[in-house]
Amino acid sequence: MATWGTRLFAVGCVAVLVVASVFGSGLLALTAPFSGTAWETVDRGERTVETPYGPATVTYVRHGVPHVEADSTEALYFAIGYTQARDRLFQMDLFRRQMAGNLSTVAGEATVESDRFHRQMDFESAAETQWERLQGTEVEEPLQAYTAGVNTYMDRGTLPLEFRLNDYRPTEWTPADTLLVGKRATWGLSGEFSDLRRATVRNRVPNASELYPDQLDHNSSIFELAREGRTDSPATNRPTGATTDRESAADYGALYDSLARYERGQGIGSNNWVVSGNRSATGEPMLANDPHLQLFAPPVWYEMQLSGPETEIRGVAFPGVPMPLIGQTDEVAWGITNVGADVTDLYRYEWRGQQYYHDGEWQNATVETETIDVRDGPDETVEIRKTVHGPVLEREDQTVAVSWLGLTGTREPLAFYGFGQADGMDEFRDSLRNFDIPASSIVAMSDDGQTFYRPSGTYPIRRTNGTVVRGDRVFNGSADEGTWRGFEPYDTSNLTGTGFVDYERVPRIENPEAMGTANQRVADDLDFYLGTSSHFADSYRGQRVDEMLESSLEDGEITREEMRAMQRDTRSLAAEQFVPIALNATDEMSDEARRATQQLDSWDYEMRKGSRAALVYDRWLTHYRNETFSDEFYPNGLDESYYPHDWTLGRLPADSRWFDDRSTIPVETRVDIAARAMNATVEEIDREGWDDYGDVNQLRINHPFGGTDAAAFLNYPRQPMDGGPYTLFNFRASSNPQAGSSWRMIVGPDFGIGVRPGGNIGHYWSDHYVGDDLRRWRLGEYRQLWTNPGGEPDIRFVEGSG
Repeated sequence: MATWGTRLFAVGCVAVLVVASVFGSGLLALTAPFSGTAWETVDRGERTVETPYGPATVTYVRHGVPHVEADSTEALYFAIGYTQARDRLFQMDLFRRQMAGNLSTVAGEATVESDRFHRQMDFESAAETQWERLQGTEVEEPLQAYTAGVNTYMDRGTLPLEFRLNDYRPTEWTPADTLLVGKRATWGLSGEFSDLRRATVRNRVPNASELYPDQLDHNSSIFELAREGRTDSPATNRPTGATTDRESAADYGALYDSLARYERGQGIGSNNWVVSGNRSATGEPMLANDPHLQLFAPPVWYEMQLSGPETEIRGVAFPGVPMPLIGQTDEVAWGITNVGADVTDLYRYEWRGQQYYHDGEWQNATVETETIDVRDGPDETVEIRKTVHGPVLEREDQTVAVSWLGLTGTREPLAFYGFGQADGMDEFRDSLRNFDIPASSIVAMSDDGQTFYRPSGTYPIRRTNGTVVRGDRVFNGSADEGTWRGFEPYDTSNLTGTGFVDYERVPRIENPEAMGTANQRVADDLDFYLGTSSHFADSYRGQRVDEMLESSLEDGEITREEMRAMQRDTRSLAAEQFVPIALNATDEMSDEARRATQQLDSWDYEMRKGSRAALVYDRWLTHYRNETFSDEFYPNGLDESYYPHDWTLGRLPADSRWFDDRSTIPVETRVDIAARAMNATVEEIDREGWDDYGDVNQLRINHPFGGTDAAAFLNYPRQPMDGGPYTLFNFRASSNPQAGSSWRMIVGPDFGIGVRPGGNIGHYWSDHYVGDDLRRWRLGEYRQLWTNPGGEPDIRFVEGSG
């Protein structure tokens, strides 16, 4: 293992290259090896910090996890703020800069368009509105104390390497900055422009609607697969208004292509499940969760243990947010996956200059002009326009306004604070009333044996001429279509009013015996609109969770080892669906392709890095997908991001029109396309010199500054990986950045195991920058969570002026 001295030498050797190729030449005085403030380390030993909130301690237990303890809530949150800043300040600052549209100040011209989008959405004002709503609530003082802790570290502590290399200091932290980091998470899970994508496909590709059904034709919804327990069954009077009007098929391709990079990404999902004590080998309930998010160095989650008044929490938070979002107390534990609900709507208008026609009259848009400060380049101006529905986005004369639930004063910080304070399931359920966004499938268990599931969130009701309609179109804002009653962007909307689904109408499951979720649709029939098939995941992972739970229950009671085996599972039900298609086409293949296909005949469908069959299948499916759809999509300017679900592809009839290659005279069928795809697969494998799945399924977890050879030392090491997009052991190598299980946790009332994809400390020279967790995570291993602190505290907070 590299010592601190060898790491410092390595950094020093590349420092001039980093400065010259990435950050310009203004930092040369900071980069001499073994000298200069750029290479100072953060003192990891004991220190004393004055605070106006009272005494607290921080003791780093194993793996760089801080155990924060205090006698008052405010002292606890001050210490959390100080500690998070000490360990992850650069990441915190990067998150808020991205959402506020201030990256170019430090990064230059490369981030101007990102800043333009985030300024036009004005997430910063949304965070300030949320802070207004939270003032006077039980989280106001904790958030203020957290803010003070962050600022105290920024004033007194050593800044991370990234600040010093880039020659800037972070500005003062505010409570709204904490909420802005939360907006980053909620937008990343719920912000999307699928209505633009859907309309463009329908406009350009004839008969495309059949590829994007309201519901995928499976019977594996979350409610369908839940076992026993009392279920509040959904009603069946769904909202009206199928997307058939002329404007639903308008062409918004230019606008969507410019915005797609900012919407929630592919592979953003999760698994969770809960088992009651009646069905577990321990006689106690057990719960598992692994959220699938983008993979960064350092990881997106920050692990903490908190001990304070009415607070004993062990879990993970986003750096910049003090409350654990997933975790366990002495009384309850909870896990979260993304519902994928449609809480973003788009509106078009008739425009006359800066006026738009709405509800019978011309109204003035709110217009502001701001300057984007661009480092080492000319400043840019950005025009920010807003309507009654929300911010206006315009590209190449295509214009829409955006209603997104997170633009109003939402209440989820109250929910997460309440989770940590709950002394049982009843209080936990009460806290869910404040859980507005992102809509999340939450499973929970309590130490008295209760289990629980609810698709928690606030869901808009769209109305057109008094009729409740679905949200799967770009609405005519001039005609007041699709408006959410009571929604006021950048104001404290009435989220319990008639514009939103009543809390009691949302179904739940009380005390399920065993159930799980994996981003598939919640239920087959709801009495409110949640989304169409484009909002929910293919059912493969959900079916596999159910299949493995069922197998364990048939054998008896579920054990801890079986819970671990589920999170480590690499069997692909997608492969089970697709492999027979390839095997049925061997007569039309080349000899080499036929030999490759035979490897699939005895394959166990396990996506293992050392598997040749997994490599053949993975590359074949990519070619099969493209051979099926590229002739309809690419000539119309649509790339693979517009393709339908793989579930839809796998269910196409053998003589479907989509298999016919329009560029050829013969009419192709599924057999022809499957054979053509395998021929292309073996050619690609031979050309690239790949031997097994691990050659293409490579882990690449990068630091934000690690995109050049000079800064590559900040990245985690590249390694072959098990797993794929449709396995419970989830990994998506082709995503950019890559996505996968960002945190694994299995807990019961008296135990907890888990692992992160990397270290908890964001400083390169720390032993916990990469740490042992990356190896454990990659291999599907675990470590014990919730370690009791021992020895002297690393940081003491004492009464003082702060």
